[in-house]
Amino acid sequence: MGFKEHNSARNFILSSVFWLILFTTFGFIVAIKFFAPEFLGQTSYITFGRIRPMHVNGVTLGFLSTGLIGIAYYIIPKLSGTKLYSEKLGNLTVILWNLAIACGTLLLALGYTQAREYAEYIWIIDVGIIITLLLIGYNIFKTIQKRTERKLYGSTWYVMGTFLTFPIVYFIGNVMWHPDTGSLQGAVDGVFNWFYGHNVLGLWFTTLGIAGWYYFIPIITKRPLYSHLLSMIGFFSIVFVYTGVGGHHLLQAPIPEWLKTIAIVNSGLMMIPVLAFITNILLTMRGRWNYFIESIPLRFMLIGAFFYFLASAQGTFQALRSTNMYLHFSQWTVGHAHIALLGGFGFLVFGAVYFLIPRVTGKEIYSNRLMSYHFWFTVLGFILFFSIMIIMGLIQNSGWFQNITVATVLLQLKPYFIIRALAGGAIVAGQYIFFYNILMTFRVQAETTSQPSPAPLLASRNPVKVEKYRESAPLFAIGGLGLFLTMFFIVVILPYLLMVYPPSDISHPYSDEQAHGRELFKSNGCLYCHSQFVRQQDWGVGRTSQPGDYFYDRPHLLGTERTGPDLAQIGGQRPPLWEIIHHKDPRSVSPGSIMPNFSYLSDQDLQDLKAYIDGLGGRNLETQDFQPLVPELYSGRNNSYNDTIANANSSNESRAEYAGLIAEGKILFSQRCLPCHGASGIGQGPYARHVTQHPANLNDRISNFPGVDYHFWRVMEGVPGTAMPPWKLSLTEDAIWKIISYEKTFVDGIIRVIPGDYSDSEAEDFGNKGIRSPVVKDDTNFTEGMKLFNLYCAQCHGVDGQGDGPASVYINPVPANFTETNNDFKTEGQWFWKVSEGVETTNMPPWKYVLTEEDRWKAIYYIQKNFSEAGVFEEKWRS
Repeated sequence: MGFKEHNSARNFILSSVFWLILFTTFGFIVAIKFFAPEFLGQTSYITFGRIRPMHVNGVTLGFLSTGLIGIAYYIIPKLSGTKLYSEKLGNLTVILWNLAIACGTLLLALGYTQAREYAEYIWIIDVGIIITLLLIGYNIFKTIQKRTERKLYGSTWYVMGTFLTFPIVYFIGNVMWHPDTGSLQGAVDGVFNWFYGHNVLGLWFTTLGIAGWYYFIPIITKRPLYSHLLSMIGFFSIVFVYTGVGGHHLLQAPIPEWLKTIAIVNSGLMMIPVLAFITNILLTMRGRWNYFIESIPLRFMLIGAFFYFLASAQGTFQALRSTNMYLHFSQWTVGHAHIALLGGFGFLVFGAVYFLIPRVTGKEIYSNRLMSYHFWFTVLGFILFFSIMIIMGLIQNSGWFQNITVATVLLQLKPYFIIRALAGGAIVAGQYIFFYNILMTFRVQAETTSQPSPAPLLASRNPVKVEKYRESAPLFAIGGLGLFLTMFFIVVILPYLLMVYPPSDISHPYSDEQAHGRELFKSNGCLYCHSQFVRQQDWGVGRTSQPGDYFYDRPHLLGTERTGPDLAQIGGQRPPLWEIIHHKDPRSVSPGSIMPNFSYLSDQDLQDLKAYIDGLGGRNLETQDFQPLVPELYSGRNNSYNDTIANANSSNESRAEYAGLIAEGKILFSQRCLPCHGASGIGQGPYARHVTQHPANLNDRISNFPGVDYHFWRVMEGVPGTAMPPWKLSLTEDAIWKIISYEKTFVDGIIRVIPGDYSDSEAEDFGNKGIRSPVVKDDTNFTEGMKLFNLYCAQCHGVDGQGDGPASVYINPVPANFTETNNDFKTEGQWFWKVSEGVETTNMPPWKYVLTEEDRWKAIYYIQKNFSEAGVFEEKWRS
């Protein structure tokens, strides 16, 4: 490498183009694996869980960061009116940076990872990167120190701020004082991870990106930046506000609520620098939009600025508790990451490369037509790519919010995965056109014309009237660093000091076998599809995660996506040998799975991985169904009729009170609950045939309820993802307690305080009135009556009418045997009374609240004819 002016900027830019081709190709392979999981899946090096972090780190640190450093190396000398302090040092940083990216990628392919989102490179690579960052910062600050331009333009401030703050962010976020794991113990590691994960965006890409936009757009449009004041408002607000937003990635995770609130507030305040930036750009562009048509580099940059604004607005929106609760873990957040990184800063780098190549090589871009092809392939491909991920995210979130399982929702996404891969293919094709165009640029001899000095164009038309302070770099630099360190203390140091929790009831030390299984889980990238924390709304997954659950975890494996189910409390919920089969051949036991197969692991490795997963959450082997915690609003609520039930037989008054309670509860149940749960509560009501989630068997479900407060909560609020509605919207609490009192009889039985003789006497009195069936006793009505009986009555009385239906095992008093009843009854009025009014203090409902009079008579006709002994029907009921 030579040491001519801009040589190091040139080498960083060309390196960026090379990494772009490699790592976007990796991304395309990742996209294909979502619908063809066996694609290139027979080797560990390019299994999904390894190529995915290679793609992410490669695009962020290889393509984007390399390009943005090249931009900084170019614009700082231009804005300082001098040459780069040391091109020799600059080229050394090119070598060190590229060596770190290459070695980091190779190590990820081999399974060496810290397993922390955006911070996967292991310690030795982190050391290389931090040294390179410090050397780049030294080179830039020395360049600024020997400047001939006294005033510091906005872009200079942003670059200075970047190299003052980001080395700190990188060192702290990667926990570099723990070289063995690059992480902390427990849930606090998630805080440190996302301090880095979001500030690599806010205090690296954003600050370097805005510096580029503020430099290039005035140069290309030949118009000064609209406002230096707006640029400085943006700079200082970014340094303070962006530092504290990382916690919005963990709003449902077990971290302190105050830390989440700070993240939410800062995420809202983040719109201050964003609006300052976009306003400055739009006002700079006034009267210059013809350049948008004429200049492809400018077109890339302005669309990138728009995508950056959209990503920031989207980020603020999804940082709210309500929207985050709904949108987290899905492809929505993946789309958000792509619009910020590729859409925002990627488009800036594309435009900057086209703008700078002629200026750092002396050669015109080979083909404007290829440049246009690159633009359209990338823009149209990305719009489709981003849109599809937003749609997929909404599909996932809608399903999960209704408690439809991850595996079920995944099956719906395959067409969208294919479309996303096609859109991604268009983007990658555009990058190959880009690469070819740059490559051919070096084979032509066309020299570019000399470029004018940028200084006159970059002078703000609305300067801040603080000239003496603009010349005092230390004053502003120390002020900006002070704002950063203030927020840093609040969102990093305080959690580090305060987040000390004892182990929870489900945390446990890992055995040697489990510890090795955890390392396999990390090295094969399982954390990229499986989260390990249960949110309040994930009530079917386990109890809400607590900080102490992660006492023995280092690093945290909380996760960011749920392509597969959450594993935080999966232990004991699947047979151990099933787990091994699932890892060797996922689709043999889970046909819709897109998990890569791990058949390349040894038998011992598979055993260890199984041991780790089977122990997550303490290996729950309890026979009862899991039940979520009752919300505070309902916790501890007791049935107001407990005394009535407990004292049911103590006196005539108490018996009457109890009978009235059961009667009222039975009527309410018949009108509201019977259509789904059936008269016996077995979950076989007529409407049960029309809902995806089958209604509960109340005998089974209530037996597993941890308490009556849980029962009350479920009836009041309904059950998400099922047809069970929130009855609080139409019933009083008193009415709901009456229903609950009746539903409990499907478990405890009914105390028969009113003898059967009383109901028999009522039926006889009614029958003596000479009531006769109006239904014609023909085959049509017999068939209709049979259907009504089988749908409504057979669950208790059995299809043969012997009182042996599936619910008879828990119905107490036992259901009637209709053969005996047909012998005992003398009049049709007796039948009609019993069916219409029900039987007091039994589970026989008053069908007059459910069926029409005609339907009741048809069912009676079927019972009379089908369940009578020989001759009885002819003798009693035919006429």
